[in-house]
Amino acid sequence: MNTQKVQTAIELLRANSQGLRDRKSPFHLSASAMVFEGGKGIFIRHPYLHTILLPAGHVEPHEMPIDCAIREFTEETGLVLKTSPNSLIDVNIIDIPANPQKDEGAHQHLDFRYWFSSIEPHTKYRPELPVFQLKRREAPAEFQPYFALI
Repeated sequence: MNTQKVQTAIELLRANSQGLRDRKSPFHLSASAMVFEGGKGIFIRHPYLHTILLPAGHVEPHEMPIDCAIREFTEETGLVLKTSPNSLIDVNIIDIPANPQKDEGAHQHLDFRYWFSSIEPHTKYRPELPVFQLKRREAPAEFQPYFALI
């Protein structure tokens, strides 16, 4: 992981510590999960941004980012993660456009991205979003470097 990204993340956390979990603030804390199965990454189609992304979401009050990544992965994909081993693989700042349906203005996410080794076999719940398993060359360019983990 890029040390400059980590330093930037630390500075943003310090500067925005009071509003990170407030959806009305200009800066939100989020977390996402990178998971591979059979050499393919598991992705979702975001319902508002209409693009292929990692399963992710807002970190709730009193929730750790890694717990958010686990929760959101299951909610959005209907699959259950094996929670270890896992590791923080990236930290990104993402510009999010305004969403009038949720009464949210344009804002930024500080997204903690975690890698999980696999999913639990024989677990499948109803996914909230369309789910895709993509090979490296099919995945959005921003996620292709993560395929080096497998």
